[in-house]
Amino acid sequence: MDYSDHAEMLTALTECQTADHDMRAQVREAHDFVDKRDGQWEPMWAEARKGKPQYTFDLCNSFIDQVSGQMQSMDFDIKVRPQSGDASKDVAKTLDGLVRNIEVVSNAKMTYDSAGRNMITAGLDGWEVQNDYVDGDSFDQDLKIVRLPNFVDRVWFGPHFEPDASDARYGWVLTGMEPDVFKAKYPERSESASLNSDREGISYYYRTDLIMVGDFRYMEEIEVELVRMSTGNVYEVDEEFKTVVDELAALGVTEVERRSRTKLCMYSHLFDNDGWIGEPRKTVFENYLNIIPCYANFKVVEDKITYWGLVEKIMDPQRVMNYSMSREIEEGALAPRAKIFATEAQVEGHEAEFQTLNTNADPVQLYNVDPEGAPMPQQGQAPGINPGLANITQSMQGFLHSTTGMHTTQMGDNPAMQSGVAIAKLMDTGDRGNNKYMTAREVAQNHTGRILVNTIPRVYSPGRQIRILDADGSYEIATIGQAIIDQQTGFPVVLNDLAAGIYDVYTSVGPSYRSRQSETVTALTEIGAVDPSVIELGGDILLRNITSPGMDQLAERKRRQLFMAGVIPPDQLTDEEMAEQQQAQQQEQPEDPMTIAARAEETKAQADLLDAQTKQAQVQADIQLNAQSNQIKSFEADTKRFEAQARMLEAEAAAKGSGARMMRDLSEAEAQDIENSAAKSGILAFMQRMGGGA
Repeated sequence: MDYSDHAEMLTALTECQTADHDMRAQVREAHDFVDKRDGQWEPMWAEARKGKPQYTFDLCNSFIDQVSGQMQSMDFDIKVRPQSGDASKDVAKTLDGLVRNIEVVSNAKMTYDSAGRNMITAGLDGWEVQNDYVDGDSFDQDLKIVRLPNFVDRVWFGPHFEPDASDARYGWVLTGMEPDVFKAKYPERSESASLNSDREGISYYYRTDLIMVGDFRYMEEIEVELVRMSTGNVYEVDEEFKTVVDELAALGVTEVERRSRTKLCMYSHLFDNDGWIGEPRKTVFENYLNIIPCYANFKVVEDKITYWGLVEKIMDPQRVMNYSMSREIEEGALAPRAKIFATEAQVEGHEAEFQTLNTNADPVQLYNVDPEGAPMPQQGQAPGINPGLANITQSMQGFLHSTTGMHTTQMGDNPAMQSGVAIAKLMDTGDRGNNKYMTAREVAQNHTGRILVNTIPRVYSPGRQIRILDADGSYEIATIGQAIIDQQTGFPVVLNDLAAGIYDVYTSVGPSYRSRQSETVTALTEIGAVDPSVIELGGDILLRNITSPGMDQLAERKRRQLFMAGVIPPDQLTDEEMAEQQQAQQQEQPEDPMTIAARAEETKAQADLLDAQTKQAQVQADIQLNAQSNQIKSFEADTKRFEAQARMLEAEAAAKGSGARMMRDLSEAEAQDIENSAAKSGILAFMQRMGGGA
């Protein structure tokens, strides 16, 4: 199909409406059946019983309430896991939390539940994913999950064979606008150009005065160029890449290779019956249309899609039951009363009492004894109600329960007082019959998650801070695409790079989070009664699942206690706890052997240097001592020489008499002066040398 040809596009829309006309009519009939006041009566029977009782004993809505209530009590949690490329568990966790935050902000649970109920009822409903600005003053955009009201009259898909329409390449969404709004928005368009919504007749919830405008959404192949950089990251060559390529080059990141590929991009083009409105708009959505159908009992029979809801198979027995019970009530009301047989003599004077016998609550009824000997008044047998009607009613009730799989036990009734085992088996049988509706919603939500994960990288720009929401309601703020320099490699790396890698999406279906909390508390308490250590090890988990005020704070204190005790496994630690643990280990951890060896070598070198300095000092001291010893020996030799000279002079003086004595005295005095002088001279020299050495 030529997507730019308006006439060809309208022809395709008409063909799709025609192909699905009977199924859409079936869906509308089911909604009318349960929603309209007299919708559960066959028109022919309703016409025939004008002026007579026409009661509705609605079991359909009870069955729908039961199944949809079961669905609403369960959690359909979209999960993301890494598949290939540069995908990582950390980014998958970020995507998990971001998808959950999008659902909360969009109030998606209400959208899912509403569409789920309509799908259970009639077999078809759905929603769409939109992108819009956060507010009027922001350039940032958010993704939202939005209802598509009156899905059966407003949304059509091109040919597809998957229950989530993931293989559809085009589709239409019709929007009803008030005439004055349409004229103000499109003054050049004619109101007569309103589109056909393919609805037959007028429904109480459908307005025929609205102007229908269409949004044609289609996938178009475009060729893009990919480039692989030296860091291993792959980029699409677009305007955004052109702005950062120079920055990457400045950091030493170079291009390794390039290649081309084709991808599917979704375009949106508004139209009415007369022609196109504006120009086609390229959207942020790729690979899939942003419309998600939710089919019940989806089948493809001879290339034709069929689907139906809970009501389709129980409309006839519900109509029959309404008719038969209305007839029962009517016949019961009009049935003649039981007759009293008495003679005139017996009732004489008591005629009024006998006339009101069927309505009078007086326990005493007086009568006259007949002198003719007639027996006392007797009450005859009242005519019975047609037993066939009662049998029909009972049969239809049984048929309704068996068809829906909703036994009386599942409706909260146990008239037979069956055992717990029997009740469990019956409820399990009913649940298995309803699993198809749970699966239908799971398929639709799973495709929603796939669209979100595929679109998120093009909506949430790098550097933006987003809220990451956990299942228990806790959250953290993360920065998308934060570029940092790897200290080991020197190359830039990107944290929370949502565009890198390929991720799988699946939907986990189970009891609601609050129900699981209650089950956790019960299980831990029961196990703790047998093994008290379980309570000690999992005390924080137990406290966190108790939904009483103050339990969160108490759980934090208990976890802190367990963390300080070192009983929490490393893979269960938070980022803050891991950082604190690593810091503590660095402070207590023994030094690296290489570091110790290096420090030993340094210490040995210092010791060797000190030893050499010591030996040098010892050598200098020995030299000084030897010099001192030589000086002393020289002094002793001088002293002995002087003493010998003195003795020689003394001997000469003694030989010469008194003159000699005088000479001797003189010599002794001179010798003493010389000795003192020599001693002083030697000591001074020694002190000078010692002072110089010091």
